Amino acid sequence: MKFSPFICMLPAFCILTSAAGVPELEQLVPDAKGFELIYKLDPKGKKILQLDNSETLRGKLTRIGYLLKLTDKQGQMSWAYAEMDPFTQELHKTGLPSPGTGVIQTLVTNFKVVSNVPGVENGTFEKGNIEFWPFNFGPYNSKKIPGASSKDFDFGDMPAANGNYGCMQIHNYLKKQTIIGFSGFPNPNRDLGIGNNPRGNPDWTFAANSRSYQNAEFFIVGKFDSLEKIKPVVIDSDKIKMSVKLDRDDPNYQPGEPMKFTFSFDFGDQKMPENPCVFHWRRTGDDGITQNGKVDVIPNRPFSVTVSSNQPGFVRLQGWLRDYKGRDLNLLYPHPWLKNREYRRKAFDGGAGVQIDTLQQAVPEPEDFDAFWTRQKARLDKVPVKATMKEVPFYNSGYKMFAVSVDCPSPRPVTGFLVVPVGARPKSLPVRVSFQGYGTDIQRVASHAPGQLHFNVNAHGYDLLQDDAYYRDFFAKIKSNGQGYAFDPKQNSDPETAYFNGMALRVMRACQFAKTLPEWDGKNLIVSGVSQGGLQAIWAAALDPQITEALPGIPWCADIGGPTVNRQNGWRPPYTPALNYYDAVNHARRIPRSCRVTITKAGLGDYICPPSGLTVLYNNITAPKKIVYMQGSNHEFTLPDCQCFTRSAE
Repeated sequence: MKFSPFICMLPAFCILTSAAGVPELEQLVPDAKGFELIYKLDPKGKKILQLDNSETLRGKLTRIGYLLKLTDKQGQMSWAYAEMDPFTQELHKTGLPSPGTGVIQTLVTNFKVVSNVPGVENGTFEKGNIEFWPFNFGPYNSKKIPGASSKDFDFGDMPAANGNYGCMQIHNYLKKQTIIGFSGFPNPNRDLGIGNNPRGNPDWTFAANSRSYQNAEFFIVGKFDSLEKIKPVVIDSDKIKMSVKLDRDDPNYQPGEPMKFTFSFDFGDQKMPENPCVFHWRRTGDDGITQNGKVDVIPNRPFSVTVSSNQPGFVRLQGWLRDYKGRDLNLLYPHPWLKNREYRRKAFDGGAGVQIDTLQQAVPEPEDFDAFWTRQKARLDKVPVKATMKEVPFYNSGYKMFAVSVDCPSPRPVTGFLVVPVGARPKSLPVRVSFQGYGTDIQRVASHAPGQLHFNVNAHGYDLLQDDAYYRDFFAKIKSNGQGYAFDPKQNSDPETAYFNGMALRVMRACQFAKTLPEWDGKNLIVSGVSQGGLQAIWAAALDPQITEALPGIPWCADIGGPTVNRQNGWRPPYTPALNYYDAVNHARRIPRSCRVTITKAGLGDYICPPSGLTVLYNNITAPKKIVYMQGSNHEFTLPDCQCFTRSAE
């Protein structure tokens, strides 16, 4: 994905001008003269905001107008114009709703309506009403708008406190009419309409019809007294640097003890605007408490956010740097895995815990856990370790690479690439087996591990070196009941039918194959992987007693039953009791002391693999162990020079 930097334009100095008018408006409403264009939106486009003059206009706003033009696929244009006394003097609140504009749900006065759509009543009315917000919303008539329904989405609804189903609607409640309906943003297929919708919710909510139009234009205009035009200051978010530090070198607190996060932002000697940027923060946690706050940001002046929790578990703190309009200033970092690429993200995602050494798994392990895995191993033993190896080109002349397929009782064989140093002697090298994360990436090459044999195993057992059509068909077939692989609750109702069953059998068989390699030294067998690959590494360490070292990073599906005790959930399959057989925390107890385990990363802002689950995993391991918590780091991103916290035990 290609990103472009956020440029924030904020006022610097004034140049007196006169109003120029808005031709698009005057062509349709000839008496709407003397207006200035504040915003132009493309309600159906990928980029909604097309033009923003809100920073360049200064004066007393005396009238505000909204013109929506819709052109259908046959070229027929419908339009509506709504004009009113200003409901604000802050121009950024007249445009596309954002977290910074919040909820604007109010009556407006001297309400003028002009439209070419049949049924829309034209004229000037004493009052109208507007509903502007960036959040989800429901049909309940929270403002008690006369005549509005609490069952249907119409001219009187209720916004939520969060979500991303934005609303920008203008209504003539006196005539029980929606004049302009625009909602569902920033989702791709939005709701658009003029007048009442004859076939659904009157205000067009959930119409999802924006793609049915050939063109859509939305103009926001204003009339001003004492108008001045301002030359803006340009703030380049790519030059902004953030630092953050927890007040101690251990993310483990006592109940009620303050957790103090200190932030500082360096804007790189840029000229600063009159209106400060703002750090918005949200605190959530395993205790179910949500708190929000904001702090004005002064360059290079540290400020603190302090939170706490009264029960064992983790607190998550998220932070967004925004301009005063509420627009995110995403910070620039090196890309997490692509060299010479860049990556933009919100300012902060991290946290800390309370009495984390006491955390226990949410759901007990199955009574027949060991018997189940004994049966799976017996299935494996019935199929000999028979492999085919074909040498294929490799980018490093110091190594040879082989495409490998190993028979397995799972639905598909073990497949992957084996990389061997050129000239490796028999019984001379450790072997590393590495496993893939979740996804449908196509394995076409492998990495090498200096001084080691390296078997890169894909998670699915597909045939290697096939064309794209083969893989499209393969990944379509491993879906179940419309769900991505491993996510179907019906499939996961039985541990024998769960997608993880075949994956775990391939994990065990991959390790068995690695031990047949003549170059293996017969002693050192290492397993590794990240996310789903980390889960597989934990399985391997528990199910094969000859594993000597496990290096799981942010292992997936640890304490998968956590949400049943209200721990913050991650992105993972919905909990079913059958998944307990694959939960990393149950396998952790069975890793022998002959295997050293290092959880190489636990992101304190990672809510694909929540830190509570990784901590329970660590607590359950009785082998020599270490875990590295990383502040400000989520699943795919590690904050450069982040504060790290290490726990270990022998």
